[in-house]
Amino acid sequence: MAWRSVLIQNPAKLSLSKGQLKLCNGDGDHTLPLEDITALILETPQITLSSALLSACQEQGVAVLTCDTTHIPNGVLLPFQPHSRQSRVAHIQISWTESLRGRLWQNVLQSKITNQAVCLERAEGRESAKRLYALVQKIKSGDPQNIEAQAARHYWPRLMGDDFRRGDNDIVNAALNYGYAVVRAFVARSQVAYGLLPTFGIHHCNELNAFNLTDDLMEVFRPFVDQKVWMLKKDEKLTLEQNTLSSPIRQDLANMGNIVCRIEGKNHTLTNACDKMAASLVNAIEGKSPALLLLPSINIKSDST
Repeated sequence: MAWRSVLIQNPAKLSLSKGQLKLCNGDGDHTLPLEDITALILETPQITLSSALLSACQEQGVAVLTCDTTHIPNGVLLPFQPHSRQSRVAHIQISWTESLRGRLWQNVLQSKITNQAVCLERAEGRESAKRLYALVQKIKSGDPQNIEAQAARHYWPRLMGDDFRRGDNDIVNAALNYGYAVVRAFVARSQVAYGLLPTFGIHHCNELNAFNLTDDLMEVFRPFVDQKVWMLKKDEKLTLEQNTLSSPIRQDLANMGNIVCRIEGKNHTLTNACDKMAASLVNAIEGKSPALLLLPSINIKSDST
């Protein structure tokens, strides 16, 4: 079972050797089984890699991420139609009703805001999170009251400080963006593996976005990244004096796939939870039942980081 995210930060030559990833750099030659890898993150432009390796990564379901000049992931390569029932799954996906999509989105937001509440409770105490727990109960099918936005207005200033603004050009937002991009790749990888088309979303429907469904389902994982970044900020590993994310911070965020979460009442790594969530979404669409969608939760009683 794949479990490792590989982050390449220095100049290297990558190739395929006897079914394994072979890395050649100034420290010598190194190999790693492809079946152990969930994501390969290429941070520096000074990397050369073979087409045989890229093809093998797709055969093994490895997500290959590229990064921009600030080291933030900006692209992902995913397998093309790897699922044996891809056509059938695609047909049932695009035929889902508006009612089913609305109820699925309701479940996603309930899970997301509950996870935000747990994240905030762990950071600031139960009293600070009470408003979020109350908002969860108000979410209706399709979220016509935009409870998601109401929750965000309560959540961010209490978690990151009154001066924090999501979307600003600062080190905390850079860390959040990095973590979200990594998790987004994991979610997309699982959806493709189970025959889903990431283009067709439950709620997101941007014609210019090839990952609408991915962006829908990764909402429930955002608080896991928020919690990680909050801890880095609390430990003063993220400071306003920093202009870019340090190499150790990027390595830490690249390892988000091994964070532990709860799904079906059991502990699983985040990457395993992505698989379970994708498989359950297929079941929910087939059965026309939102209750079949399995969504991850943060465990308030244990350290998931």
